[in-house]
Amino acid sequence: MISGIVYTSNSGYTAQYARLLGAALDLPVTDAKWGADPHPGRAVIYLGWLMAGKVQGYAKAAKEFDIRAVCAVGMGPASQAGAEKVRAKMGIPAEVPVFTLQGGFDINKLHGPYKWIMQLKCKEIRKTLAGKTSLSPAQQLTYDMATKGASAVSAENLTPIIDWYKTKEG
Repeated sequence: MISGIVYTSNSGYTAQYARLLGAALDLPVTDAKWGADPHPGRAVIYLGWLMAGKVQGYAKAAKEFDIRAVCAVGMGPASQAGAEKVRAKMGIPAEVPVFTLQGGFDINKLHGPYKWIMQLKCKEIRKTLAGKTSLSPAQQLTYDMATKGASAVSAENLTPIIDWYKTKEG
């Protein structure tokens, strides 16, 4: 039985999703940076932010917890194809569902090398999306994130995870 939610967040958007999910599922939420969990090995849902297609903090969390589901929070729209790329890149077992969530982005919340890297990435995103004749709402949001900062965090985006949980644990 899943006994909690553990997350790693860089600029706060993953933390927002973790708190929303915890409230929806009535599960305790733990920030992985708080240190050793008093209940190692417990079954959890893990949320982490994406950097270069990798879920940050997952490898460490997988050593400490029995991860039953992974939620990868990034700038791009949620997609099954994106989830499968994350699974392959991270070596997440086939029996562990992977969900992607469109989070948020604000360059001003980043520091050090992440800020420098993302300045380059945002320039690339702006160029790619500005060249399209029309953008889907999710693409427009990604463009907004890359130009002025924006957030897609909402409880509605958690519906697939909540539905999975109710089927699995209900």
